[in-house]
Amino acid sequence: MTDGGEHQIWLAATGRGEAVGRVLEAVPEGWSACLVERELGGYEAAALNLMPGEVRQHQRS
Repeated sequence: MTDGGEHQIWLAATGRGEAVGRVLEAVPEGWSACLVERELGGYEAAALNLMPGEVRQHQRS
């Protein structure tokens, strides 16, 4: 959650145990992060062109 209370979706091409920490390293200090229940399938992950270890904000359409 951002300073303004906005929710954003961030993607982390890591294991679940590492994902929150990696996202917190990428966002501004003071923001929070949590996992969503749904994991991406292999096809979905490949379509996003994420490199192993990469973290990025998901732009919702």
